Order: sequence, then structure tokens, then C-alpha cells
Amino acid sequence: MKWVKRYDQWARVRQIHPVLSDEAHTCTNCGTDYHGRFCPQCGLKASIARLRFKNLFQNFLDIWGMGSRPMFRTIAQLFTRPGYMIADYLSGHQPLYFPPFKMVVVVTVIYVLAGWLRGVPIDGFLGMDFFQDIMGNSASERGKVLLDMINAVVAWFNDHLAFAVIFGQTINVVATRLAFRKAKVKWTLVELFFADIYISARYYIIATLCILIFKAELDETPAFGLLSFIIFLYYWLTLAQLYNLGPWKSLMGYVRKTLWQVLIITVSTILFAFIVMIV
Repeated sequence: MKWVKRYDQWARVRQIHPVLSDEAHTCTNCGTDYHGRFCPQCGLKASIARLRFKNLFQNFLDIWGMGSRPMFRTIAQLFTRPGYMIADYLSGHQPLYFPPFKMVVVVTVIYVLAGWLRGVPIDGFLGMDFFQDIMGNSASERGKVLLDMINAVVAWFNDHLAFAVIFGQTINVVATRLAFRKAKVKWTLVELFFADIYISARYYIIATLCILIFKAELDETPAFGLLSFIIFLYYWLTLAQLYNLGPWKSLMGYVRKTLWQVLIITVSTILFAFIVMIV
């Protein structure tokens, strides 16, 4: 479709176009005379001037690491050209965008704060009744033993959330690498880890909006089905742009990635279950 091609042509272009000028400046910090947007001696911006009212808000945001314009630009592009933006960052255009680890910390804090303000309890890594609902109370004896082992693993993850998050991210990264190992565009495991951090930040932004709008977590909102579909579409679009693939090849890659993820989680859960039960 023509509109898809027009969007792709627009999204491929980095939305940052610094304008260079021959205007002369004198650095307010070190007194160096120069041309350009930054002082070559100390790196101060040429746009630095007397403090104004807007500086109050910007300095307040600086406390939380959000004072730079790339924060809002990065959030916007995570929803308008996600895969290309992440590819730009991984390819070396890092000053244009907000750092992924700092971003996920900031949006997670806002997510928790939104839950506190709206009176919405934030769940742990995984509810203990998750597998119980799937297997039911009529599970066989072997099934109940397996359920107890899995619950032991879930309990351990809930007590060690930092490890749980890193473990989940690692599984996702490895599964993505295996699913797209034949793609022409190659990303290392470390680069994919950074990409996944950006994707996690986008998820928490959506989850925060759900709390603020519906006063409930994402999986408890009336629009859960629609929101899940939107999250899936964004993930699909991110993979397509990140690997420079068409819609069908990226969709098949997503399916392979999901299968790899299920396999790795299943094997890992069984191994962890035996370790937890022994310990």
C-alpha cells in the first residue's frame, strides 16, 4: 500500500537535522571565540544564555535525569519509528537519544508512582495463582508436584525481582538472536539487550497510561485485549524496522522468537524448580 511505503520512507530518515551556521559566538564559560553550536574548548552549547523561567522546570527535570530534550524525542520516536530509532542508537547515533537504562529506570519509577497515586497495587514478577488457574484444582498428583515446584520458583523470583527482570530480559534477547540469526542485519546479544531495554520502557509507558486512565493495571483494564494487540503490533513493527524486513518475514521471526522463548523458559523453569526444591 502507498501509505505504508510513504510511512517507511519517512521513518527511515532520522528526525534530527542539526542546522549549522556561520554565526560567531563567544563562550560564556571560557571566553573562546568560535563558530558552530558548541564551544570547541569546553563543549558548552552556544544556545546557553541568561536564566529564564523555563530553566526552573528544566532544572527540576534534571534531578530525575529528564532535563534533556532527547528524553521526550526518544519517547515520541519509540512510538513513531521504534525499530529505526533503536537501530540509530545501536549504530552510534547515541547523543540523539535518551540512554535506554536511564529511561527504563525513570519510566518504571513513574509507573510505580502512578500506581501509588491511583491506589493501584503493583504486582510482583508473577502471581502465585497463575499456574493454578491454568492447571486447575483437579490436577493429577504428578501435576500437583510440578505445580508446587513451579510455585517455588515463582516465589523465589518474587523475592528477587532484580534477578527476575534480568533473567527475563536475557531469555528474550537470546530468543530474538536465535529467531533472527539468518537475517541480513546482524545485532549482537549486547546490542539486542539495549534494544530490549527500550522496548521495556515503551511497555511501562503504556502500562502507566493504563493506571492513570483506567485506575487498574494493564491486564485488569476493560481494554486489555485491544492494548495487548497494540503492544504486539508495536513489537512486530520494531522487529521489522530493526532487522529491515518485510511484514511477513518479521512476523515469522516473531513466531520463531516466541517458540524459542517458550522452550528456554520451560527448560529453565524445570532446572530452577529442582534447584529450589533441593535447596
